[in-house]
Amino acid sequence: MKSAKQSVASVLLVVLAIPLFAAEDDSKAFGQFQEFLEGVDQQSFEMIQDYLDRTDLTNRVLSHQSVQADVADMFRSDFWNVIEKGILKVMPPQGSGVKGELIQFAFENGKGQACVRFGYPQHAYQFHRFELRQDRRGRLKIIDWFDSNKGLTFSAFMGEELLVAKPTKETTRRLLSIKAPTNSQLFQATEILKAIRDREAPRFFEIYDQFDEQLKRETWIAKHAVEMAGGLKDIDRFNRAREIFVDVFEGDPNMALLLSDFYLIVEDYEHAFTSMQRFEQHFAVNEGALPAKLSALALATGKPEEAEKFAVEATTNEPKMELGWWSLLRARTAAADYQGALEALAYLEDNFGHRLDAAKLRRDKFRAFTKLANSQEFKDWRASRN
Repeated sequence: MKSAKQSVASVLLVVLAIPLFAAEDDSKAFGQFQEFLEGVDQQSFEMIQDYLDRTDLTNRVLSHQSVQADVADMFRSDFWNVIEKGILKVMPPQGSGVKGELIQFAFENGKGQACVRFGYPQHAYQFHRFELRQDRRGRLKIIDWFDSNKGLTFSAFMGEELLVAKPTKETTRRLLSIKAPTNSQLFQATEILKAIRDREAPRFFEIYDQFDEQLKRETWIAKHAVEMAGGLKDIDRFNRAREIFVDVFEGDPNMALLLSDFYLIVEDYEHAFTSMQRFEQHFAVNEGALPAKLSALALATGKPEEAEKFAVEATTNEPKMELGWWSLLRARTAAADYQGALEALAYLEDNFGHRLDAAKLRRDKFRAFTKLANSQEFKDWRASRN
């Protein structure tokens, strides 16, 4: 197990992601989306606001949940302020320096999609898939988007946010999946909605600790328990909440990337691999980050052939992403395919400025590199490049 952990730590090294491709069928729409993405990077709501379709987004937000009439009226009248607060919760935190990378764009006949990847420290990734259309003036409009960190569209997330704005027993009754909640369950769930609204984590858990198992497994409660525990930096609470979260959302492919991250926290690489693979297949975007991480996890779980398959996929999908080439180097080295490993070594040196001599390979935490450095194939290759 120790070597497996070292493999994952070694494989997940450095990433230099560059957008894969631009739209050729509608360069105007592509340019407009780049402006929107610049607004995201600059955290300029004024720039973002120009591309949001107020009517479509309003209708979508209010269709997702049974929002009270007065809350819906408030949302309509204060639309931009409410939306700005919501966007701040789903985009990278201010001051993080995390930039969005456009990894897929398709637009034709006034409709299209765009996929954006955000890369965080320790090779954690967030993906947004945007639904696009063109208005009558030829201006690009964003209708809605899916967020891998929430496992929801933005409109569905905002619908949930509005529900906690003014919790009542009737609102709670409609929100619960329990067919006939008791008065005690209704009261407790309504009170915890107020704690969620006010972002009062201690009060949240004061109520949560009195919940029966049925209430703790309500999807919205399971999600907020993880978030609240994380905010408190309470590891014990987080782990207990995480276990329920994983059990509740195990079959949801929209939540699969978040589930994979949770499994990685406890070094459960087998389940992390399965969940991440489920998300990659469901998300269906050709990019390099997910297959590169899948390659690392395949090595950690003793699947060298799959490790190479995913590494090849990563370098094919996104050859300018450095992480994929490290994955390929490790996968082939682990399989003692030293001639194949030299291809990845050469690419890393020629394109990313590395000098990978025997001493550097032997110092790497990935122990199989020592065998590569001692191989005749490597010695001959190194001599030919000196």
